[in-house]
Amino acid sequence: MLKPLILATLISTLVLSACSSSKQNSTQIDPKKYQVQDVASLQQRFDVLNQQLTANYQTFKQMHNIAFSDQSVFDSHQLKTLNLHAVSRTSLKPVKTAYCAMMNGYFTEMYHLGYQNLSLIGQLQLPYAQNEDLAKSFANADQFYDFILNRYTSYRQAQEIMGFGCNLKEALN
Repeated sequence: MLKPLILATLISTLVLSACSSSKQNSTQIDPKKYQVQDVASLQQRFDVLNQQLTANYQTFKQMHNIAFSDQSVFDSHQLKTLNLHAVSRTSLKPVKTAYCAMMNGYFTEMYHLGYQNLSLIGQLQLPYAQNEDLAKSFANADQFYDFILNRYTSYRQAQEIMGFGCNLKEALN
């Protein structure tokens, strides 16, 4: 009697999860929200975005200080050191999920800002990205994903340290 009930529950759970995972996340982006008139305005928007990340990160670190082994000051202009500010592997899943949401949100905003201003992005001064073709890196989500994970930041290493994937690729789409 119990086996058919368990089997039916398992099958319905699998069917529901399969149906819900096949839905596309179709968030509409308002291009006007991100477009700027000149390089100075674009630089200012990136600076504000970095300041916001620094503030959010410091608040997050204060709220979840036990989740961090390193208590040094976070620098949003030097994202190659992001792995030094990773959430520890022993942290609870909600803390890791919140970390991912914060970082993926930042990178998503960064991508949309650059993508909507491709004609200007090549003139932007991103710290430690002088040898990058920013127009190519921001041309599409896949290029930007590669840029973030392999050249501009140590976000990949931060995820490896905490033993939890943040799925930036899905966040960008």
